[in-house]
Amino acid sequence: MDRKELTAAIKRMAKELGADMVGIAPVSRWDGAPHMLTPQAHLPEAKSVVCLGVHHPDASVDWCGEPNPNFPAAFQIGMIPKLDAICFRMSKWLEEQGYATIPQPCTTYWRHRKYKDIPYEHAASWSHMSAFVAAGLGEYGYHGMVMSPEYGPRERIISFITAAELEPDALYSGEPLCDSCLACARHCAGRNYEIERLNDPKFIEFKMEDKSFRYPNINRWRCFYGEQAHLDTTILADIDDMDEEKIYDEVEKGQRMINDGYMCGSFKHCMTPKKRYRSPAYAPGALRKKNIVKKTRGEMMKHIIKLALNSGADRITVQPLSEFTHLKPNFNEGFRVDQFYDSFTTVITVGRYLHNFSDADELNRRNGRHLKDAFVDRISTFAIDATRYLDDLGYEAIQDWYRTGISRQAAKNAGWEKDDKYLTLSAIICNIPFENDNQVLREWNAPCVPALPEGLNTLSYMNAVCIGNLEDVTYPGMAPIRAAYPFAKTIVVLAEEIPERVTELACAQEAEDGAAYAFAHYEIHKESLWAAADLCDTLETQGYKAVPLADLAPESKMTIGKFGRHMPDLRANAPFAVAGGLGTLGKSGLVLNDSFGSRTRYSFVLTDAPLATTAAPKQAACPQGCTACAAACPMQALVEGTETVTIRENEVYTILKRDETLCAWARSLAMCEGAGSAQLGWKIPDIKVPDLLTPAIEEEVAAQKDKIQTLCYRDPHFIDMIVERCLQACPIGKK
Repeated sequence: MDRKELTAAIKRMAKELGADMVGIAPVSRWDGAPHMLTPQAHLPEAKSVVCLGVHHPDASVDWCGEPNPNFPAAFQIGMIPKLDAICFRMSKWLEEQGYATIPQPCTTYWRHRKYKDIPYEHAASWSHMSAFVAAGLGEYGYHGMVMSPEYGPRERIISFITAAELEPDALYSGEPLCDSCLACARHCAGRNYEIERLNDPKFIEFKMEDKSFRYPNINRWRCFYGEQAHLDTTILADIDDMDEEKIYDEVEKGQRMINDGYMCGSFKHCMTPKKRYRSPAYAPGALRKKNIVKKTRGEMMKHIIKLALNSGADRITVQPLSEFTHLKPNFNEGFRVDQFYDSFTTVITVGRYLHNFSDADELNRRNGRHLKDAFVDRISTFAIDATRYLDDLGYEAIQDWYRTGISRQAAKNAGWEKDDKYLTLSAIICNIPFENDNQVLREWNAPCVPALPEGLNTLSYMNAVCIGNLEDVTYPGMAPIRAAYPFAKTIVVLAEEIPERVTELACAQEAEDGAAYAFAHYEIHKESLWAAADLCDTLETQGYKAVPLADLAPESKMTIGKFGRHMPDLRANAPFAVAGGLGTLGKSGLVLNDSFGSRTRYSFVLTDAPLATTAAPKQAACPQGCTACAAACPMQALVEGTETVTIRENEVYTILKRDETLCAWARSLAMCEGAGSAQLGWKIPDIKVPDLLTPAIEEEVAAQKDKIQTLCYRDPHFIDMIVERCLQACPIGKK
């Protein structure tokens, strides 16, 4: 594929996966930027950056952030998981074409303090906004946010860095998208644009090729006050000085908002001059001009059902909003609830039944959390896809936010509640009077492996689907699994590769950034569970029992994950993956596979279906005398001595012993500078490693971590960044 064909394929794939916009920039457009924030600092061989975006439905801007920025309501629901999935899948495809690619997560990883050659505070580990402008998708506004010709600032964006040399898009050169109307400054809750409150120099000025940009150098601690610390923005304007210590003072005063979240007032009141109009009787902010595209309600509903299927839903119900008036008290105080009910007519709700794990033991509790978290993200993409679709046709549609209780009530009205099933939901509210409806969308009756229902086929994203016979497994750790699921005769492993270059560079390149590595684990964890649940539904439709599981080792300490969603310990789960035929055990105790070494994450299905076992992979083995995994561990947790692990009578492995406390100190608590979090600028407390980690000690240790984590985010692990150095150092599976 030549450069032109590859560029066209990338843009076509972005649109097919649901992006509204896509642009490409050459890395030369970062000349003059702080080196740690350049593409080459993240990927030395970088040639291009691809930026993607999806737009906010207008109603989610017009109605949210009220009565003040602390109440974001439906704003952004579904956007982050949508963009994360698009970005990861596209970057994975480029890897398969032979081009090293670094996918950057939509959000999460910030250096809130200045770090090395990064001259300002609150810098994202990678700037998607810079990528947006460099890719020709728009320009910066006076507020320092990016704006596009069609949507103004109303887009959420993501990007990836690649070694592929692509055809770049020209920088935006159309009519100015910002006319310095200063609505952003007038409607900032904290009056952050006032000249005396700006940092010095008062304006940020820079050039990209021949295009100049200039916007106020806002004290971002003032933005942090409401957005990350969730403090009461109604009193922010009365506070003159703001810095890190002042934030802690305000937190200690107890000004925290219960309804966590944030929607910037400057954003709400901004729109490009060409698209801007106002209608105070409808909404207080700037509105966006759009035209109605004529389609029948039947045509629209057909497409909405397609979007529901793509989100993993298996049922849909359409009901009038007038049936939910009793839920008005659930809306935020000060929200224009009566006007909202007058402006919208219809609720469209989709649902998906999931395995309902009991809360009886840690095995079930842990797997229940994993499954629910994964599917909240997956099915929420229906909300953003369906609202954007109707918005682009000229109508008004907004995602339902769970606080209202509308989607749960819709499910009850539709008779969906079942005692033996967990029901995950997503809904939109629109101003189109669709006919009432309640229907099952699919019965999951497609063949088991590898195909899945048309339009979804999540198994196609797995690098390996391996099947093993449980009846010949003698691994002792299988005993509690057999006790919990006595029907199980077959184990299916659904595995996806962690990209090689992402793994090699994590916190080891000039950017000192492990965000792409953490993102890859997070996304694979979710997508493998999606595939596992889909496979279970197919098997159950055919009369078999099946259960999707992320973690078969509930006694192990979990690994810190993105958004504080912790993930299963790969070493503790490796014997189960080997039992399913994914590979062998290496000295590190991780799975080894000839194709991708130990660079894999996976989920499981246990079933009584008599599936044919897959052929054993070529037996990967550690090189003679290699102990790279042990040498790379900053905690030296792989200690002298070995232990044997027997999977089957004739399948015995010798692995290095692991000091579980030392490993958890880095992997589960982020208390080791060499594991990645220190490179986000976190202050790692100097505490002696205890002989044994108990829950009480873990809580005590976590409380002593960086104040931004403990006091502001209120989760000491929320944006920790963990790189498993043993996995990173393994030489197996190098291409």
